Amino acid sequence: MTGSWTREAVEALGPTTDVPTVASIFDVNKDTVYAQIRRGEWTATRVLTLGRKIKIPTRDLLTLLYAPDSPRDESEQQCASGPHNHSSDAMASQSQCGCRVGESAVIRPLSGA
Repeated sequence: MTGSWTREAVEALGPTTDVPTVASIFDVNKDTVYAQIRRGEWTATRVLTLGRKIKIPTRDLLTLLYAPDSPRDESEQQCASGPHNHSSDAMASQSQCGCRVGESAVIRPLSGA
């Protein structure tokens, strides 16, 4: 993340932002982000497609970049039924409560940066 993108700067973007801004926040080329979205590989945030416009919720960016300071057990999930621990059989217990295991996106920095 570049030095100019503080938490306050991301919050000031409003409820959503565009792909070039997201690329700037992550210090990657915007074409990389567009390509991942097009291929269905972008899993870092939700993607809102409105016609040809693509918007990214800033809340998702804030959650990704500024996770809570308190350490949490990796098996603890936040879902509609509240925070809880899933058993070792995560797929079975998650299907009962409705939450899903999150995936992270692969983000590569610009070459020469």
